[in-house]
Amino acid sequence: MVLFEVFIMKIGSHFGQRQFWTGVSLWFLSSVFLSASASSDDHVHDLTCGHLSTMKRLYEAGLSPAVLAAKSALQTNDETDVLHYNLSIEVNPTNQTLSGVCIYTIRCLQNNVNAFRFGLRENFTITQLTVNGQNATFTRESIVNVRVNLGQTFNAGDEFTMTVAYNGVPVSRGFGSIEFRTHNGFPIVSTLSEPFYAYTWWPAKETNLDKATLDFAITVPNTMSVAANGLQQGVDTLTGNRLRYRFKHNYPIVPYLVAFSATNYNRWSRVFNHADGSMPVDFYIYPESDNANNRAAWELCIPMLGVFTQWYGTYPFINEKYGIYQFPFGGGMEHQTMTGQGGFGESLTAHELGHQWWGNMVTCATWGDIWLNEGFATYSEAVWLEKKPGSTGLPALKSAMASRRPSNVDGSVYRYDTSSVNAIFSSTFAYNKGSWVVHMLRYVLGDDLFWDTLAEYRRQYLYDSATTDQLKDVIEQMYGADMEWFFERWVYGRGAPAYQWGIQNTTVNGKNYLLLSVNQTQSASFGDYTMPLEIRYTVGGNRQSKRVWNNARTQHYVIPLSGSASNVTFDEDEWILRTAATSVGYSAGPPKVVETVPAPGEVAPVSAQPTRIVFHTPVNAASGDFSLTGERTGARAFTYSYESGANSAILTPNAPLPPDIYTVLVRSTVRAVNSNQALDGEMSDPQDPNSLPSGNGLAGGDAQIKFRVLASNGDINADGCVNDDDLLAVILAFGETGSNLPADADGSGTVDDLDFLIVLFNFGAGC
Repeated sequence: MVLFEVFIMKIGSHFGQRQFWTGVSLWFLSSVFLSASASSDDHVHDLTCGHLSTMKRLYEAGLSPAVLAAKSALQTNDETDVLHYNLSIEVNPTNQTLSGVCIYTIRCLQNNVNAFRFGLRENFTITQLTVNGQNATFTRESIVNVRVNLGQTFNAGDEFTMTVAYNGVPVSRGFGSIEFRTHNGFPIVSTLSEPFYAYTWWPAKETNLDKATLDFAITVPNTMSVAANGLQQGVDTLTGNRLRYRFKHNYPIVPYLVAFSATNYNRWSRVFNHADGSMPVDFYIYPESDNANNRAAWELCIPMLGVFTQWYGTYPFINEKYGIYQFPFGGGMEHQTMTGQGGFGESLTAHELGHQWWGNMVTCATWGDIWLNEGFATYSEAVWLEKKPGSTGLPALKSAMASRRPSNVDGSVYRYDTSSVNAIFSSTFAYNKGSWVVHMLRYVLGDDLFWDTLAEYRRQYLYDSATTDQLKDVIEQMYGADMEWFFERWVYGRGAPAYQWGIQNTTVNGKNYLLLSVNQTQSASFGDYTMPLEIRYTVGGNRQSKRVWNNARTQHYVIPLSGSASNVTFDEDEWILRTAATSVGYSAGPPKVVETVPAPGEVAPVSAQPTRIVFHTPVNAASGDFSLTGERTGARAFTYSYESGANSAILTPNAPLPPDIYTVLVRSTVRAVNSNQALDGEMSDPQDPNSLPSGNGLAGGDAQIKFRVLASNGDINADGCVNDDDLLAVILAFGETGSNLPADADGSGTVDDLDFLIVLFNFGAGC
């Protein structure tokens, strides 16, 4: 939903230390939650279904137990599943009254169900209430909620029908849940129930966790026409100059998306052609707004349907329709299959259409998760500008996201306070910052995986509801790694990073490197952010880039190059929501290993050649900072020396190295001359030369380099004597393939005839 009238709500929650909830406290809080009831129009929505992680986050955000209780489940709505609503209403715009009948088809999900709750404001009189055709008693638990005594006990799998007849004068709440207004002097009646105000005009089980199909009939004066969800089935002429418009919607829908609008609309239709056929696209416009420009603006939704189908998958309600109708509210509202819009802006139309996938097809399970609706829909505006015919692509996306940058970053995307519509629908945090979260997820995952992940999210929650943590689970499945580092800071936390970065070109041992220092300078209360950072530079006239992993306040990186770098940029395409990225002078950091001889994983012949460890910067080191150890032959003695001009430590074995796999250990006691910081030595794989330069950007951490000396002298077991034991070792391993096989004397990767011959030709040597 886009509403220009939305007030910007800042969350001032204090994020303190996380606390562990014991079983006793969980029991106590859940008991309090289930006993709470609403006493005002601040309707309490359903948070049952075990959303303990959500409640825990609310607790940690500093909300009091009383507020937590107000966020609790009003009813145990997981006891039942509404399968279908058959809703018939009549509105009288003259006296602003509404009467209606709602027939529910309900399935029980648990045993021993003897009550059902729904919302209907107390200004309506319930004139009849039946269960399976029998009169039923009911109790008003608040001005909003009604508890029905079912008159019998139902068990899991049982189905029953319930009929509620009612009439009265509606009271509008929220953004305008039902409004009797005029346009150009003509009456109009429109609804907008989001987030939880369907109860102000029809009796619904108001929860985002229970979707149902819908038959919907609206009776109005014959001077009006009606826009509503689903396909129009017909228009009946009734006595008293009335018309009854009948609609049918065969896709599951949540109550807040059920809507109608009635006035003297001008109507026209177009067609969206897709791979499997065609779908009607209907438009309802005020006569005074009906002109070629406005028609053309709305009809942009047809190419938008094509773009979103390509990137989001098939339009979710493809067997019915899409439509836009003009309504008397600011902005727009994504009513399922039939969007209400107060304007004709291109981005507004894209936003509301994007909601048909993100918000309608997959709905936020709780209002704390509203960014799953609004962040994705706001990002859909940018996707359209990036992907529409004639777009410049990435530059258009960059421009679109720049214009959607939140005005401040102090609040969280996840809405901890859902006590009012203003708190929920924060344009700064739920919409704009939420869209940046989607944008950054695309950056982290990469384009292909991002779109595949959206498809999987759609597949798992098609016509269902999801929480933020459930989206996170899908992303982790597709990404293949934990994403807590992203969600905890960007979605559940506050703030955004600010960066200072510096660079310096250097040459070591004839090779070029770009040195990079990155410092996060945002408020300490926001914490430190983890993100991949893209650095771009020009080398030899070619534009190149490198991603580095930034997960600490201050980090240092060494990037190997083929020449000196120029025109260096930091996050050039602005994929990261940052408050600053300031270029400063390079600050020296810890030393890193940039090269070794032998290289990690290298296979070498029997040799007494020195082992060379090259650092990117001059270091202070001594013999005790290093060791050279064979897996079978143990520690090897060496003589240490240091070449200051080449930043190189030299370990010269005191005797030729026998065949073995060797580990060179460079201890973190090695320190840089310029910064006095300890070695940054961690390596992802001590046998992979691509693990160099070493380190994770932080001082501290040993380096390990492994290389192999071949048994090319036939001494397979490295005992100094080529004998039967070596022949037996070759025979037992004969035919094996792989790396680091001791019996692979020639280093071919396979133990074969040549290895057998090497042992035979050297048989008896050293014995």
